Amino acid sequence: MIEFKPATATDLPKIVAVYNETIPTHRATADLQPQTVAQKSAWFAAHNAHFPAWVIQNHHQTVGWLTLSAYSDRAAYDQTAEISLYLDQAARGHHVGTAALAFVDHEAPAHGLTTVIARIFGHNQASRHLFQKFGYDHWGHLPAIATLPEGHADLEVYGKHFGI
Repeated sequence: MIEFKPATATDLPKIVAVYNETIPTHRATADLQPQTVAQKSAWFAAHNAHFPAWVIQNHHQTVGWLTLSAYSDRAAYDQTAEISLYLDQAARGHHVGTAALAFVDHEAPAHGLTTVIARIFGHNQASRHLFQKFGYDHWGHLPAIATLPEGHADLEVYGKHFGI
């Protein structure tokens, strides 16, 4: 049973561990070195009732996390969030991402958000497909914007409006 629980500071070590697991794949983040809990503390603290963070649990085990982070600190973007969704390797391919985006469809408007954007590497076909399946439109293409060990990577921007 997949559940979404508000993330607390005690969840941060697991959040960082799941994040760090994705770094060597070069599919989900532009970070190239593992991060520490201390390095992610300010990022985590920036989440609040308007821009929330959740841990994802499957059978009471944390298998990932989901955030709706502030897109910008400029006031006109206060109803826009950037989504981050990270799953541990064992949870991938088991419909946890599908459950997460269905959860966001309900939660984004409940938190006063009208727009959610996702930034996804062009070569991450699984994530791109998942967001498209949930009605996120392709809003932008940034060619060769990231330099990864295997070469340059494109960044694709997807977005979805809620209640506009």
